[in-house]
Amino acid sequence: MKYIVLIAPLLLVLTGCFGPNTLDTTSEETIKNSAQAITADMTEAEKNEFSKALMYYSVGGPDGFRSMMTSLSAYNSKATPETLMAVNLQSLDGMTGQEVLKKYRAALAADKEVRERERAEKEAKEAKAREERDTVRQLSDEAKALLESKRFEEALAKYHALSEIESAKELAMDGIKDTRTALKAFTEKMEYIDKVAITEFEAKRIDTYSDEDVPAIRVSLKNKGDRSLDKVKVIVYFQNKNGDTIFEESFHPVLVSNYSIRNSKPLKAGYVYEMEDGRYFTVKSKLSEWDESKTIIKIVDIAFTP
Repeated sequence: MKYIVLIAPLLLVLTGCFGPNTLDTTSEETIKNSAQAITADMTEAEKNEFSKALMYYSVGGPDGFRSMMTSLSAYNSKATPETLMAVNLQSLDGMTGQEVLKKYRAALAADKEVRERERAEKEAKEAKAREERDTVRQLSDEAKALLESKRFEEALAKYHALSEIESAKELAMDGIKDTRTALKAFTEKMEYIDKVAITEFEAKRIDTYSDEDVPAIRVSLKNKGDRSLDKVKVIVYFQNKNGDTIFEESFHPVLVSNYSIRNSKPLKAGYVYEMEDGRYFTVKSKLSEWDESKTIIKIVDIAFTP
């Protein structure tokens, strides 16, 4: 705070006439005396501006206190704020009042231009960063959705586009790895599905304890491959007399699960799955347009036993 104490009395003595006098920055005393002579005939507005100019340059210009601290470290530990203020004012030595004001106004204009440019650059950088984040989020969400719907090639294309963004490279690489892993597992399952045979399929209406004419199906399977299965999922498509599908329902003839109360045994290699006599999978909908002779069943998913 010592440099403020130094400047304050200097600002208070800025009175007098304005003429050809120039600023003498040889010492604190010459600074005070020459400033007083310079400002003798200045208006109050000019005096105020002149004192601001001296304060501005004494503390190092636009960087102010930060410039002062940098200068202190650049000189030596014995340098005082008063010494540095006098050094800073040397750039005004020999100038008239109007020359000081002109230099000060030009400096303020330059400072303003720098601040506006820095602000514009900052805003542009922030806008670019926001745009990049939005692009990353959009590509990532689209890739995940494609992966979930098993559109692997399209998902890979999205992740490759994501990898072109520097900040998203790691995310993209992880996504590509996950997609390729999922594609490999899906391909493996699809190839094995051909080894699971539907050995019996029956679709008809039955009477249950609680209802009549309930759409129902029976299905038997055989695992002709060399791996055990914990899940076999089928979809049954119910059609009308014209062969148009009017309803579909999925069933799990094989499902090893802690939550399954019906069947918890895996379908081992070479084994068969057959429903007990009189047992059916039923559908809640009445399906009044359903033609019992037009029903299609398809195995759509499996899970290997770990």
